[in-house]
Amino acid sequence: MEESELVKKCLQGDRQSLERLIQSIQVSLFNLALRFLWNRQDAEDATQEILLKIITNLSKFDGRSKFNTWAYRVAINYLISFKQTKLESIFTSFESYAEDLATYKAPIEYNQPDKALLEKEIKTGCTLAMLQCLNRQQRIAFIVGGVLKINSKIGAEITDTTPENFRKRLEQAREILSKFLQSHCGVYNLSNSCRCSKRINTALACGRVQKENLNFADKIETFNDEMEELSSLSGIYQNHGTFKSNADIIFQLQEIMATKKIIAQG
Repeated sequence: MEESELVKKCLQGDRQSLERLIQSIQVSLFNLALRFLWNRQDAEDATQEILLKIITNLSKFDGRSKFNTWAYRVAINYLISFKQTKLESIFTSFESYAEDLATYKAPIEYNQPDKALLEKEIKTGCTLAMLQCLNRQQRIAFIVGGVLKINSKIGAEITDTTPENFRKRLEQAREILSKFLQSHCGVYNLSNSCRCSKRINTALACGRVQKENLNFADKIETFNDEMEELSSLSGIYQNHGTFKSNADIIFQLQEIMATKKIIAQG
């Protein structure tokens, strides 16, 4: 079914078409939100709110751009104005993040059977936490252009700026992140002393990693084995894969729509 026809059926009240439309975008929107917010619960809540905004404003989609582009723009407008996250209040700068990385709790070594899984959790969580130190405009530009690989023309459209400004924000974000990784990350630069495996006990002690409720490592839906070298900035972030949500977002939306009698009509 053509995109325009699917949207038309949604506006006519066809629930199956609406479910199909939601399914086509919810994974992308959740991954955008998780990378932007870091916290899984925040990302799931944000994704639900974004999808509600898309459903209730569906009549405003004029078809001049692809539906995914329009949906991303709705999502980004919501995320940019999202309340300050807990991690943003802790890591107010790259300097504060560097101080945190320099702090260890004994013992340094961790040799339990789940070491590889927790190391992956640390690696993913750490590199995404770095994004919280960027300002929000730089962060969204990096996620859209550097991770999702959306070109500057479309990136500018969904972030409501010019292609030149979008490229400038992306370049700034890449430069800042590369400089920080080069100076501190042992994955990016082997001469650095920081190692994900050595931070497992510290992360467990301060509660950033909870074995029974991992944020990232055990919830990856797809993974790209043909990734770039981990010594490259893109390689570090492409290595994360695609995250899946624990929440049944479609079911939750159906419940909300039934309760509030939300109808996707213009």
